[in-house]
Amino acid sequence: MRLAFVFPGQGSHRAGSLDAWAGHPAAAVVDTVADAIDRDVWALAADAGTGARTADAQPTILTASLVAWRALLDGGVAPDVVAGHSLGEVTAAIAAGVVPVADGARVVAARGAAMGRACAANPGSMAALVKLQPDAVQVLVDEDPDLVVANDNAPGQVVLAGTPEAVERIRSRAREAGGRALPLDVEGAFHSPAMAPAVDDLREALAALRPADPRVPLVTGTSAEVLHEAQAVVDALVDGVLAPVRWREVQGRLAELGVTDLVEVGPGGVLAGLAKRTVPDLQVHAAATPDDVADVVERFAGVRA
Repeated sequence: MRLAFVFPGQGSHRAGSLDAWAGHPAAAVVDTVADAIDRDVWALAADAGTGARTADAQPTILTASLVAWRALLDGGVAPDVVAGHSLGEVTAAIAAGVVPVADGARVVAARGAAMGRACAANPGSMAALVKLQPDAVQVLVDEDPDLVVANDNAPGQVVLAGTPEAVERIRSRAREAGGRALPLDVEGAFHSPAMAPAVDDLREALAALRPADPRVPLVTGTSAEVLHEAQAVVDALVDGVLAPVRWREVQGRLAELGVTDLVEVGPGGVLAGLAKRTVPDLQVHAAATPDDVADVVERFAGVRA
C-alpha cells in the first residue's frame, strides 16, 4: 500500500469550507495561517464571493487543505508522496516539510495578491475544453496566438487561458471541432503570460525563506518530475505561475511510483474526479471534512505495510 496526498488549487473554494472544523483540534492551523497573514480566514472561508477574488481565495483554500492535512496526520495517516495542482503545490511543499505552515501561508498571501494585481493589469479568462483529443486541442491553440494551454488535467479535459476575446472565440471553434468549451468563473488568465507581473513578487517572497529538502517525494505540476531538493521545489513554485499544470502526467507519475491510494486533501473534489478518469486502478478518497478524515483514518491508520 502506497499513499499519495494531493492538494487542490484555486477553483476548489466552497463557501463554508471551514465551518465543520470549528472546535476541532486540527483547527489550530487556521489560527496559525490567520496570524501569519493577518487575515480573518474564518470569515473568508464563509464568504461565497471569496472564490472570485484571487487574493482571498488562495489563502482560504490553502487553509482548508491544511486543516484536513493536520487532522490526517493527527490520526496517524501520513503520505508516501505529495503533489498539488497549481496553488496546491505550495500546500504540498508544506506537507513535505519544505516550509512551515506560517511561511507557506505568507508565500500564498503574496502569490494571491500578486496574481490578483496581474489579473487587473492584464484582463483574461479561461475555459475548459472537453471531448477533444490532445492533437485537436493543440490545433485550436496554434491557430490563436492569444490562447495557451493552462492545465492538462485529464484525458478529454484541457483548460485554456487567454484574452477574454480569445476565450469567447474558442467556444464556437470547439463546437466546430466536435467538443465543448466551458467558461470558468475565474478572475484572470492563470498559467499564461498575463501572469508575468506576479513572478518577481513570488520569487521575492520565497527568497525570504529557508526551505528544507522534502521529507517525502514531491511531484511537481510543472514537469511531473519527482523533486527531492529544496531549491528545486522553490524553482518549481516560481515557474508554476506561468507554466501549464501537467496534471494528467502528474497522475501517471504517481501510478508509476507505486501509489495505490490517492487522497484529495481539501475542498472541491475536483482532483478526486480527475483521478478516477485518469488512473482508474487507484483507489481514490476525499478528505475535506472531519467526517471524511475519520473515514480515511479508519481505513489506513495502523494498517499500512
